[in-house]
Amino acid sequence: MSPGSTARFRRLTAALALAWALLALFSGVRAQLRSSEEPGMPFSFSSAAGVHVVHALSPAAQAAGIHRRDRWVAIDGLRVDEWMSRGGYALIEGVPNRYDLIHPGGEPHVAMLVPRPAKSPRFPSERFLGMAVPGIGLIYLAIGAVVFQVRSERREAWALLLFCSATSSLLFLSGSVDPFNWSILALTIPLVGAASFHLFTIYPLEPAWVTRRPEIRPALYGLAFALGLVGVAAPYVSGLMAIINPAITFFAAGLGLVCMAIVLTERAHQRGGMASERSMVMLVGALLSIFPVIVALVLHTTVGTRLPWTISMLGFFLFPLAVGYGIIRAELFDVRLLARSSAAYGAATLTITGLFALTITFADAAVGRFNVETRSPLFSVTFLFFAILAFNPLRNRLQEWVDRFFDRDRVAYRNAVREISEAMVSMLSVREVVERILIAVTDTMGVDRALVLLLDEDGEILRTEAARGDWDEELEEPELSVDHPICRNLWMRRTELARRDFDDEPDVELREQCRDVFDALEVELLVPILFGVDLLGVIAVGRSLAAERFGPDERQLLRTLANQSAIAIENAQAFDEIAKLNETLELRVEERTLELRDTQAQLVQSEKMRSLGQLVAGVAHELNNPIGFVHANLQLLDDYVERLSSTEVGDDKRTKARSAIEKLLSRSREGTDRVKQIVQDLRTFSRTDHADLQQVSLNGEIDRTLTLMEPRLKVGIEVVRDYEALPQVRCFAGQLNQVFMNLLMNACDAMEGRGRITVQTRAEPGGVRLVFADNGPGMPEDVRSRIFEPFFTTKPVGQGTGLGLSLSHGIIERHGGTMEVESREGEGTTFVLRLPEEPPAEALTLPADSRA
Repeated sequence: MSPGSTARFRRLTAALALAWALLALFSGVRAQLRSSEEPGMPFSFSSAAGVHVVHALSPAAQAAGIHRRDRWVAIDGLRVDEWMSRGGYALIEGVPNRYDLIHPGGEPHVAMLVPRPAKSPRFPSERFLGMAVPGIGLIYLAIGAVVFQVRSERREAWALLLFCSATSSLLFLSGSVDPFNWSILALTIPLVGAASFHLFTIYPLEPAWVTRRPEIRPALYGLAFALGLVGVAAPYVSGLMAIINPAITFFAAGLGLVCMAIVLTERAHQRGGMASERSMVMLVGALLSIFPVIVALVLHTTVGTRLPWTISMLGFFLFPLAVGYGIIRAELFDVRLLARSSAAYGAATLTITGLFALTITFADAAVGRFNVETRSPLFSVTFLFFAILAFNPLRNRLQEWVDRFFDRDRVAYRNAVREISEAMVSMLSVREVVERILIAVTDTMGVDRALVLLLDEDGEILRTEAARGDWDEELEEPELSVDHPICRNLWMRRTELARRDFDDEPDVELREQCRDVFDALEVELLVPILFGVDLLGVIAVGRSLAAERFGPDERQLLRTLANQSAIAIENAQAFDEIAKLNETLELRVEERTLELRDTQAQLVQSEKMRSLGQLVAGVAHELNNPIGFVHANLQLLDDYVERLSSTEVGDDKRTKARSAIEKLLSRSREGTDRVKQIVQDLRTFSRTDHADLQQVSLNGEIDRTLTLMEPRLKVGIEVVRDYEALPQVRCFAGQLNQVFMNLLMNACDAMEGRGRITVQTRAEPGGVRLVFADNGPGMPEDVRSRIFEPFFTTKPVGQGTGLGLSLSHGIIERHGGTMEVESREGEGTTFVLRLPEEPPAEALTLPADSRA
């Protein structure tokens, strides 16, 4: 359906739901008044799912052996369901009736009792519940009506009204014994279940499986209506009441449990946020109100209860209040509006209900002379028709009285708007001025949304500066060209404009272009921000939370706000120009800072190149030996090949030549394998083709680094490998190899070519510990305390940058580890590295240059 058709359908179904609830209200009042004037039951009972349990007893019933929690089965041989659906006939004062009951232990019992006299006092529980339960129904109906009036365009407000109307109808008719009321009940009970499912699958959020199958909701409504029709026809079909009564009850209760399961499931999928809070509020409300009713129904139908199961409905009002609270948190309406609307609707409902009760009470005297049966369904429906006609005029009149009472708030928000307007003049930030405008419009004036568009620097486009309120997240930031017809109209007319202001525009194209702006933004007013002859911007004002059009007072306040904001924006823009000049100076400072950072980066790269140069020098020496060896072997192979090709060589010499060639080839392969291994180690060491985190064995990485440093370690330096099996560590292996190389090179430099280096690896809980120790000269305390400072070095000028250990320390920290040094002068130096098996999340976002 189109948006217009959807809105009309919702309004129609909402009107039908309200009419149905009012019909139930008036029928319930009529039944209550009628029961007080007729002979009454000798005991009170509650009914649900075809089970009728006794709760309170008259002295005669007690003497006849009837107990509380007895199940009442039949009266005068007629099943109780059928007796109730036919209006509870056969109760004649002074004439005994036969009551068939079953005791809690299962024993059948029969009692002959006369009804209680007409107009005798009702049982206390009946009297209390007869007032309390319909009162809760009024709360439901009021909340549903108020929310729908405020947000008729919202589907959750529509669903809440349907649910509240159906539930209030059920509450209005609780305890009624009347054929007409039974028909309403039979239709209402399954509709309560369908409306519950409708509400719980829309608010606070719609499950994905319902979104994929939107036909589920109408199908459930159809099934509920079909069950209701069968329930209406059941009294006239023998044996059908025993089946349909439990069916419609458990249909509604079952859907109630499904609804709570849906909220639980959807909340489990949420991880905080407003939707999660709404789910929690709704779930708590459902658990505190609906769940006790379901438990009471189960106990009532299985073991019986001493108190009426309807007493569990006393907390039923918590659910609509919880949903209302969730809606308030979602800024659907404010408390002031709730009070005004509730007062008007409540006063109108109570007035009409009181008039109805008064009419019924004195109906015989008033219309008896015309032979009209005031207790007939025809009279109730006729009165309901006239009540509906009178409701809106009465509500409007009462609304005027309520507005007078609440008009004191209007004065308050006028003063607040003026105070904000005056305060804006002293503001020096455009953003701050715009935010204050939005606060004034949305919070103080009670508007659901507001938007401020300001002219850009080129003076051609009005762009969104800020927005507040209930905006669609998928809506891109709106903008308007200054040549757009709506902007030209705002500039020429120099006053606020509404959509209806273009109804009489003769130019059809211009009219539609202007209307499209209001429809796209879903706003009521566009207020120009004018400074002199210039249009600085536009304030787009949404709908009033009171669901009313803006009157002359509100429009005047908005004009005042726009005029004051124009001055404030002009002042703030001038101040921004000055601020931009200051920013130019700040940019120069920032440029100098960037230059210093570049210099630092160059020094870091210089340190890397220095270490790489030392490594390459050693690797070149290691490569030169096997390559030279292979080259010499190739010369010998040439000689042997010449001998084999000579025809004068004997067989013995040929055999010796072949044996020598095989040895030379074998040694050459060893040399090329050595070259291949060195190249592979060098490539793996640098990790130039792996800039991502990898699972590696640190024992292997240390061995690879030691292999590449063999040229420096061969002369007088002993390496002790004390390895333990280590878990795989996720890291940037190339960076850690750089750390290992720096530590080993520093140890070699400190020992001046002679000494012992011990490398120890140990597994620790959640990580590893690496120890690099040497027996060199050690460090004094003043050197050790500064060893990780950038640019600190004890080497002669030109032999070190002082960045090696600083870079290494930073690499270990970025991997989530620690690097400590222990050293005393004359006792050697020990570096202890601790690394976790899994690095922190920050390591995943390292810049590319830091991973090289």
